[in-house]
Amino acid sequence: EGLEVRRELGSILLRAFLKMVFLDNFSHSDLHPGNCLVLTKEIPSQDMFRAFWNFVNQITQQETTHSSTSANDVQPTKTVRKIVFLDAGIVTALNPNDQRNLRDLFRAVILNEGYEAGRLMVERAKFERCSQVPGGIEAFASGIEGIVKEFHANRKSGLSLGAVRIGSLLARVLDLCRVHGVEMDPSMASIVVSTLVLEGLGRSLDPNLNLIDFAIPFILGRGRV
Repeated sequence: EGLEVRRELGSILLRAFLKMVFLDNFSHSDLHPGNCLVLTKEIPSQDMFRAFWNFVNQITQQETTHSSTSANDVQPTKTVRKIVFLDAGIVTALNPNDQRNLRDLFRAVILNEGYEAGRLMVERAKFERCSQVPGGIEAFASGIEGIVKEFHANRKSGLSLGAVRIGSLLARVLDLCRVHGVEMDPSMASIVVSTLVLEGLGRSLDPNLNLIDFAIPFILGRGRV
């Protein structure tokens, strides 16, 4: 049961983080374990209508007795767990260009289209030196393609938190931007650090959680928590 609870919490954690980054564009940037509070609540496991009639039937059957009866006595419950993020004193929001670049980068990992993602990053940059150097744009795009292909190859063994490091991938992309002079908002560095911290926390809960399974709804559709 303990492993199931850890897996459930890890799933909630990943979905919440992806929602903050890709849907809300308002990310908690200090998600260490001390800032994650787990709330547990028991709720009725049946729909309200059925629970109500069960309660009425129970009252009817016991109307000749003096024992007290409540709804909690006649309906089963299930445990619901939520994660509350505390201390949101450090948050990050990306500008529209960097938000699109981050989404395209994740899409490139899913679809193995790193070269196109690199080309778009140069095209959208407020400042870049690639176009001033012969073959510069191609070199940068090829660099992104190489990082994505290496990461994409891990799909054969599964993209679990125990097998891959998405934070490391993002850090390598930022370093490539530095080398080729492709400007990125400093907020991207905060997203990278947040991802590294979150990965460690998620890995400690369940190293077998698959990143792609959680990322696809947020990258290719409308994700939900």
